Amino acid sequence: MVRVHPTALIEPTVSLGTGCEVGPFCRFEGRVEVGPNCRFGTGVCLGSRPMDRKFQAEETAVRIGSGNIFHDYSTVSRSVGEGTATVIGDNNYIMAYVHIAHNCRIGSGCILTNGVQLAGHVEVFDQANLGGLVGVHQFCRIGRLAMVGAGSYVNKDIPPFMLAAGNPCRVRGLNLVGLRRAGISDSALSLLKQAFRIIYRSNYNLAQALKLIENELSGKTAGIELAELLEFCHSSKRGIELRTGPELLV
Repeated sequence: MVRVHPTALIEPTVSLGTGCEVGPFCRFEGRVEVGPNCRFGTGVCLGSRPMDRKFQAEETAVRIGSGNIFHDYSTVSRSVGEGTATVIGDNNYIMAYVHIAHNCRIGSGCILTNGVQLAGHVEVFDQANLGGLVGVHQFCRIGRLAMVGAGSYVNKDIPPFMLAAGNPCRVRGLNLVGLRRAGISDSALSLLKQAFRIIYRSNYNLAQALKLIENELSGKTAGIELAELLEFCHSSKRGIELRTGPELLV
């Protein structure tokens, strides 16, 4: 069963999975596909016209997985580019006044706190945590299990497992609390700590740091997370955030 408040406006092109709850004054328009057991608070807007001058009313979509919670007045724009979609995974917790712009890709298990603003083509990997009022520049990526502190401005890729904060944003350490909560092993944490020191606490440039990590750390056991960190850095198009500062204790 789907429960929809009588004041909500839902176009016939919208598909809602079983168990969804749609609150007052929501507006869902265009091609929107929502999985089961999602909850939408007051005034949530899905599938609105993307705020991009290149958009020419081509057929695009919003695709949302299961178990997501959208709090009041959060917004998700449909994508730009024929046949593309703005995509949100499963079990995300999206708080009030969050904006997810066109062509964004949100993984699963993420937390987007009040007032987070994601520009177009931003990618947020699984279990990332973005604090209140964080702004993210278009085409940036936030890695898995990364945490970005409240009020930060992100204009470079934040590698997975890192704790970043500031305006402009700086990588301040590992997201140790989040990593332990996620069950990351002590041996994997040790490798990530060494990799952090090589990237952010040495005099090497990024290429040199990654090469040193590959030569000295990659052959050790429990290196799945380390391999993920290296792959993320190597695949960056926007550029990795290399600005740093004193480590934060959270």
